[in-house]
Amino acid sequence: MKMLNLQKLFLVFALVLGLAVAGSPSADAKDLSLVNKTGEDIIVLNCSPTISDTWYNDVLGNSIWRNGETITLDFDRWALSDTWDFKVHYGDGYSEDWYGVNVRTVNTIILHRNGVNEYL
Repeated sequence: MKMLNLQKLFLVFALVLGLAVAGSPSADAKDLSLVNKTGEDIIVLNCSPTISDTWYNDVLGNSIWRNGETITLDFDRWALSDTWDFKVHYGDGYSEDWYGVNVRTVNTIILHRNGVNEYL
């Protein structure tokens, strides 16, 4: 009889846990908007978790990120770390990096030339 009660208790626990997980939003889901207000077109955007010592491939692919445009990065698939580093390459060969951006607490980054960015 005790075994049956433990089984029922376990089933109730599993059901409650399943409902709680199914009803909650993903902890990893995060979009980050980046606004190019540098006055320049950006031809390469590299990102990597702060804990990494190498840059990931260019997230722009073959696209050019024009001055004034906004792009959105989906960190739902990149959820390896809360803090990320970014590097942009301009058409004139100049590049800039910024480090340790907490993508969980920042929703938008407005990029300005010379690394003076706004974090919203």
